[in-house]
Amino acid sequence: MDEKSKVAIIAGQLVVGGAERQLYLWLAHMNRDRFDPLVITLHPNHDDFWEKPIEDLGIPLFRVTQKPGKLERLVEMIRILRSFKPDIIHGWHFFSSAYAGLAARILGVPCIAGIRSQYDPGKKGLDTLLVKTNCDAVIANSNAAATAYRKALGKNHQTVFTVPNAVLDTPTDRGDLRKELSKTYNLPADAIWIFSVGRMDPLKRFDILLEMAYRLEDSPVNYYFIIVGDGPEQAQLITLAKAMNIVQKVSFLGEIPNANYWMSAMDIFCFPSMSEGLPNAVMEAAAAGLPIVAWNLPFCQELLPDDSQALLLEPENLDAMAEALTQLLNSPQLRAHYGSSARAHILDNFGLHQYVHNMTHVYESVLMRYQKKK
Repeated sequence: MDEKSKVAIIAGQLVVGGAERQLYLWLAHMNRDRFDPLVITLHPNHDDFWEKPIEDLGIPLFRVTQKPGKLERLVEMIRILRSFKPDIIHGWHFFSSAYAGLAARILGVPCIAGIRSQYDPGKKGLDTLLVKTNCDAVIANSNAAATAYRKALGKNHQTVFTVPNAVLDTPTDRGDLRKELSKTYNLPADAIWIFSVGRMDPLKRFDILLEMAYRLEDSPVNYYFIIVGDGPEQAQLITLAKAMNIVQKVSFLGEIPNANYWMSAMDIFCFPSMSEGLPNAVMEAAAAGLPIVAWNLPFCQELLPDDSQALLLEPENLDAMAEALTQLLNSPQLRAHYGSSARAHILDNFGLHQYVHNMTHVYESVLMRYQKKK
């Protein structure tokens, strides 16, 4: 396929987040001699973080209002797409894929849906029905999500691709970063920094990090927890830290765009989340050479399958997590071992080149199959 194909990507939002960062990486590195992209966001008037970087790539970005209703939103989307004349429509998030499928059906072009997080095989509702009936293919970012979606399909026929997220190798000067962070956020430079990042909602289980800070209080090692992100539970977690009398051991830094840049300044990455697709935070921590403590769940197993690459623990076993953190706090050699092993594996298997190649393959496969049907 030599001619340029017009690609319309419909994103639910462009906030600071792993799924949105992966969209930017795809747009920034896709072959623009092969694809001509346009992006529609369904989260207007919020000045989402990735809006300007996408526009800076020279890619048209349209903001479709949330009001007065879903039908009006679809009509506005169709108006934009008719003018653009896409050859393929891609719903980046699952809920935006419902709109993408309807638009593609009306315009007579192929559609790809996106699964960017863990998928519940029992998930029902109009969005799920529209994706199953109107989209030609689905991209999941993990084997676990792809398997769960195939199970949910039953006898329905729909092509499901797995395209793992990409991680970048961004070498930085650890010493300089640490000094800058210490000064900017008044962090104890001489402590061992235990780091975590993510949106503060119940499934991310940041309350477990506070429990770890409390349990480690008797440790002779000087440790400090650094938590980056915001969300509905942030105020509650700060209140909990005060009630547990651990505010001297924890800092909530709020949302920091491109938090991965600061990863190499940390010492340990602790990830208590119970629900993910293919977590960018774990990939970025591994790429930065950090030892990782997390639950032994499919999304972590897929990233770090060997027990030499991370300390993956029985889910919600708080005693095991406290013990794992204690071992790492007490042993620089152990931290170096896990960090270097994780870094080598992630950079070898989840690089940008593989990601761009895989995404290109999906687009070309769907386009070719559609053209053969015509």
